[in-house]
Amino acid sequence: MRTGRTDWVQFILNRFIWFIILGVFLFFAVRAKGFLTGLNMINILLHGSVLGLVTIGQAICLFSGNFDLSAEGTVSLVTVLAGWLMVPSGWWEGGGGWELHPFITIPLLLLVGAGAGWLNGFMITRLGMNNFIVTLAMQLVLRGIGLFICKGFNISDLPPLFRWLGNGRIGPVPVQIIFTGLAFVGFHLFLGHSSFGRQLYAVGGNKDAARASGFNPERTITTAYIISGVLAAIAGWMLLGRVGESVSAVLGTGLTLETVAAAVIGGVALKGGYGSIGNAFAGVVLLSVVDNGLNVMEVDPFWVNGIRGFIILVALLVEAQKFRYKPKVAQA
Repeated sequence: MRTGRTDWVQFILNRFIWFIILGVFLFFAVRAKGFLTGLNMINILLHGSVLGLVTIGQAICLFSGNFDLSAEGTVSLVTVLAGWLMVPSGWWEGGGGWELHPFITIPLLLLVGAGAGWLNGFMITRLGMNNFIVTLAMQLVLRGIGLFICKGFNISDLPPLFRWLGNGRIGPVPVQIIFTGLAFVGFHLFLGHSSFGRQLYAVGGNKDAARASGFNPERTITTAYIISGVLAAIAGWMLLGRVGESVSAVLGTGLTLETVAAAVIGGVALKGGYGSIGNAFAGVVLLSVVDNGLNVMEVDPFWVNGIRGFIILVALLVEAQKFRYKPKVAQA
């Protein structure tokens, strides 16, 4: 009897974030007129698509015991660079305009994301620099490069082919929702069944012990940052396709804190070595539901950040109590 009760308590504790999501969802379903419409459900998933991709990268870095605060800078630079490379020469006052085909531009954008991630990893693992400061500075550098390229101007008239990931559909479902869903499933399975996944958690749990076991912490951490950079570049490509034909360097602003919040709400440990991509998905869902619900209820913008912060704090409090009491439950 006791074993059965203990199993149920552990089941609830491990999935408590989903009970919070259910409670928040039901609240908005009752109080917000129009929340339960099919169109609004799509809007929730659209909001979570870009956030979700960047959160996957953030979670992977957190598993290794490191932050990646540079992702929104990568998103910003990629969106501006895409416009700069594809518009006709002399089209705009900011200069540039190479009129490259999207099939050439897209790999270049992915290389930019991978390069930014590699540089983060190099400075952290080889030069011994603090991961928080390095990635924060990288965010500022990348955004600054984007601003320098566009010189404050907006870029428009991007090719429809390039925008397909952000505004295309397969039947009634937007392509970006399908892509992000597959990314979550793919990375969840990959990290759970690959040697890289085992190395990632080992390095985040205890770097010295991981090294003693034959793992290479420097290579693992650098790879985590490269993956995060590539995912941020894809998120920028997706975001640009969704918002329309006009590009500005402010796209992606605010993503950093949202990705950290989503990952931690989903139970990813800031100290590294614990968590899962599946649970990080729960954090993305919670933030997306809250943002959408508050918007549908037409809550005063001055209250929105406060309400979001309160819900995040409650979710984090529950997660903290889960770790605090779970050992006791296991011994009951």
